[in-house]
Amino acid sequence: MSIPDMIGIFGVICVQIAYAGLQLGRVRRDDLRYIGLNILGPGCILFSLVFDFNLASVIAQVLWILMTAISLMKALRPRSRQMPRTAEKCMRN
Repeated sequence: MSIPDMIGIFGVICVQIAYAGLQLGRVRRDDLRYIGLNILGPGCILFSLVFDFNLASVIAQVLWILMTAISLMKALRPRSRQMPRTAEKCMRN
């Protein structure tokens, strides 16, 4: 087994750990550990695809990283301290 294959397998393991953690309730989708695994995993898979190219896999990994980058930006954005309208209405009653 080559080094790129091992790095690609490590990437697959990262993605699967992130998914399992989310499904089992161990992490939330805005948890930086989850986001980190979802960037590291496809990055490692992309590295391995440089040595054994597969266009469909490259597209899937690039899209995965882009979607995760959007999640990262949302997770790092300061949260508004305002109450949602429904919570505000409940407080009045």
